[in-house]
Amino acid sequence: MAAVLATKAATSAIGGLVRWVKEQLSPEAQAVLDAAIEAPEDEARVGELGRELERAEQADPEFGRELRERYDRANVEIHADGGSVVNQISGNVSGKVVQARDIQGNISF
Repeated sequence: MAAVLATKAATSAIGGLVRWVKEQLSPEAQAVLDAAIEAPEDEARVGELGRELERAEQADPEFGRELRERYDRANVEIHADGGSVVNQISGNVSGKVVQARDIQGNISF
Protein backbone atom coordinates (compact mmCIF):
# COMPACT_ATOMS: atom_id res chain seq x y z
CA MET A 1 0.00 0.00 0.00
CA ALA A 2 2.85 2.38 0.83
CA ALA A 3 4.39 1.83 -2.61
CA VAL A 4 1.12 2.64 -4.36
CA LEU A 5 0.68 5.79 -2.28
CA ALA A 6 4.21 6.87 -3.14
CA THR A 7 4.23 6.01 -6.85
CA LYS A 8 0.70 6.92 -7.87
CA ALA A 9 0.17 10.03 -5.73
CA ALA A 10 -0.42 12.13 -8.84
CA THR A 11 -3.35 10.05 -10.11
CA SER A 12 -6.78 11.34 -9.22
CA ALA A 13 -7.84 8.19 -7.39
CA ILE A 14 -4.73 7.89 -5.24
CA GLY A 15 -4.27 11.66 -4.96
CA GLY A 16 -7.49 11.91 -3.00
CA LEU A 17 -6.41 9.03 -0.80
CA VAL A 18 -3.00 10.64 -0.19
CA ARG A 19 -4.67 13.90 0.87
CA TRP A 20 -6.93 12.02 3.28
CA VAL A 21 -3.99 10.03 4.72
CA LYS A 22 -1.99 13.23 5.24
CA GLU A 23 -4.84 14.74 7.21
CA GLN A 24 -4.83 11.72 9.53
CA LEU A 25 -1.08 11.56 10.18
CA SER A 26 1.18 13.40 12.58
CA PRO A 27 3.45 16.09 11.10
CA GLU A 28 6.40 13.70 11.36
CA ALA A 29 4.54 10.96 9.51
CA GLN A 30 3.39 13.50 6.91
CA ALA A 31 7.05 14.29 6.25
CA VAL A 32 7.73 10.57 5.73
CA LEU A 33 4.83 10.39 3.25
CA ASP A 34 6.14 13.44 1.38
CA ALA A 35 9.64 11.93 1.23
CA ALA A 36 8.27 8.68 -0.21
CA ILE A 37 6.28 10.58 -2.82
CA GLU A 38 9.37 12.59 -3.80
CA ALA A 39 11.40 9.41 -4.34
CA PRO A 40 9.04 6.46 -4.91
CA GLU A 41 11.92 4.33 -6.20
CA ASP A 42 13.70 4.68 -2.83
CA GLU A 43 12.82 1.45 -1.05
CA ALA A 44 14.01 2.79 2.31
CA ARG A 45 11.65 5.78 2.13
CA VAL A 46 8.72 3.65 1.01
CA GLY A 47 9.51 1.12 3.74
CA GLU A 48 9.50 3.87 6.35
CA LEU A 49 6.13 5.03 5.04
CA GLY A 50 4.83 1.48 5.44
CA ARG A 51 6.04 1.44 9.05
CA GLU A 52 4.39 4.84 9.71
CA LEU A 53 1.10 3.54 8.31
CA GLU A 54 1.37 0.45 10.53
CA ARG A 55 2.02 2.63 13.60
CA ALA A 56 -0.94 4.84 12.77
CA GLU A 57 -3.15 1.78 12.31
CA GLN A 58 -2.05 0.30 15.63
CA ALA A 59 -2.75 3.59 17.40
CA ASP A 60 -6.14 3.96 15.71
CA PRO A 61 -7.70 0.77 14.33
CA GLU A 62 -10.55 2.82 12.82
CA PHE A 63 -7.95 4.67 10.73
CA GLY A 64 -6.65 1.31 9.50
CA ARG A 65 -10.13 0.11 8.56
CA GLU A 66 -10.92 3.34 6.73
CA LEU A 67 -7.53 3.36 5.02
CA ARG A 68 -8.02 -0.13 3.63
CA GLU A 69 -11.56 0.65 2.50
CA ARG A 70 -10.49 3.85 0.74
CA TYR A 71 -7.45 2.12 -0.73
CA ASP A 72 -9.59 -0.66 -2.18
CA ARG A 73 -11.93 1.88 -3.79
CA ALA A 74 -9.05 3.91 -5.21
CA ASN A 75 -7.31 0.77 -6.46
CA VAL A 76 -10.40 -0.19 -8.47
CA GLU A 77 -10.38 3.27 -10.08
CA ILE A 78 -6.73 2.85 -11.04
CA HIS A 79 -7.36 -0.46 -12.73
CA ALA A 80 -10.38 0.94 -14.56
CA ASP A 81 -8.32 3.61 -16.35
CA GLY A 82 -7.63 3.32 -20.04
CA GLY A 83 -11.03 2.05 -21.14
CA SER A 84 -10.85 -1.24 -19.29
CA VAL A 85 -13.65 -2.44 -17.05
CA VAL A 86 -13.43 -3.43 -13.42
CA ASN A 87 -16.42 -4.98 -11.69
CA GLN A 88 -16.39 -5.22 -7.94
CA ILE A 89 -19.07 -6.50 -5.62
CA SER A 90 -18.60 -6.48 -1.89
CA GLY A 91 -20.70 -6.92 1.20
CA ASN A 92 -23.81 -9.02 1.45
CA VAL A 93 -25.29 -9.56 -1.97
CA SER A 94 -28.46 -11.42 -2.74
CA GLY A 95 -30.19 -11.91 -6.02
CA LYS A 96 -28.79 -11.95 -9.50
CA VAL A 97 -25.73 -10.03 -10.61
CA VAL A 98 -24.32 -9.50 -14.07
CA GLN A 99 -20.74 -8.47 -14.62
CA ALA A 100 -20.05 -7.71 -18.23
CA ARG A 101 -18.78 -5.25 -20.77
CA ASP A 102 -20.18 -4.07 -24.09
CA ILE A 103 -23.55 -5.78 -23.90
CA GLN A 104 -25.69 -5.41 -26.98
CA GLY A 105 -29.28 -6.48 -26.62
CA ASN A 106 -31.25 -7.67 -23.64
CA ILE A 107 -30.24 -9.67 -20.60
CA SER A 108 -32.71 -11.99 -18.96
CA PHE A 109 -32.46 -14.51 -16.15
